[in-house]
Amino acid sequence: MTLWWPKYRSLEYLHRNPATDEWILLNSRGGLHFLCTDPHAKEGTRFIVSHEHKTVGYLVAKNACSTLLGTALHEHNGYTIRETGAQNPIWRDGFACSQVRGHASYNAEKLGSYRHIITYRNPVDRFVNLCNYAWCIAANLLLPYTAACKDKRCFIETILLLIKLNDRNYPDPFEVHLQSQYNHFLFTHRIDTVIRIEEFSDYIRKEWGCEPYNCNVDNKNELTADDLIPEDIEQLKQTSWGKDWLIPQYYGNLVYKNANK
Repeated sequence: MTLWWPKYRSLEYLHRNPATDEWILLNSRGGLHFLCTDPHAKEGTRFIVSHEHKTVGYLVAKNACSTLLGTALHEHNGYTIRETGAQNPIWRDGFACSQVRGHASYNAEKLGSYRHIITYRNPVDRFVNLCNYAWCIAANLLLPYTAACKDKRCFIETILLLIKLNDRNYPDPFEVHLQSQYNHFLFTHRIDTVIRIEEFSDYIRKEWGCEPYNCNVDNKNELTADDLIPEDIEQLKQTSWGKDWLIPQYYGNLVYKNANK
């Protein structure tokens, strides 16, 4: 459905969400209007810097970003994350958030000799983690689009639709939690090491010599892989997330291997 408002030069579109029987207002590109977009997302993937370990760590949403940032600050720089009672204290800590750097702030002269790392997560596991996070931990993450979801099946179908619509926004501002890992990987300055999420804690212990900082963000698991049906995974593969299954093939020679396992 297309709406044309007299005296306005833009078109607005409505897209029906079958799961909730509601209409979603889209922008002129057919993408989503988001209240929570990263101002640096259009530039490329955000990152943090650990000068002590000469590391540039790229932040991929739902791929242990909190652990990476928290460890760099908490374990080595002597900074204590303020426990505010929030579900995720790191992203509500002004100083911690200030350490996240936008893509355009990268300085090749200063950081060129640093190791550039990025984490990879099985796409289905990442999708489940995102759904669970938005379902029972940070319920306001994807509002207003998920407000009418009364059960998990409705919620999962809505998230799949939002991922498809979010794809249309690119390269304009988009929601990073809905962005594919492939796009995160593609818009880095360079990648030296790819760390599978299940190996990340061991990587921190072995390469950084400390325990990873875990603020226990995902401590509730009300929505699990058992709530998915095969059609959900097939739909996910039809979005930009489909290329995430190919990352181990594309970056296989850079994948971190723990010699102790």
